[in-house]
Amino acid sequence: MIFHDLFGTHTADLKTSHWSHGHFVSECTRCDKQMIKLPGQPWRLDVAGSR
Repeated sequence: MIFHDLFGTHTADLKTSHWSHGHFVSECTRCDKQMIKLPGQPWRLDVAGSR
């Protein structure tokens, strides 16, 4: 798990992603941290956690 956090190998679970407040929202398949994505942009961790 430490290497997962260090290298940022987070992968969004596309089966559970949904649209919320102008972002696609999902969770990482490995650590369950919340991820967000704007249309046309890559997935990233939701550091604000506000969605």
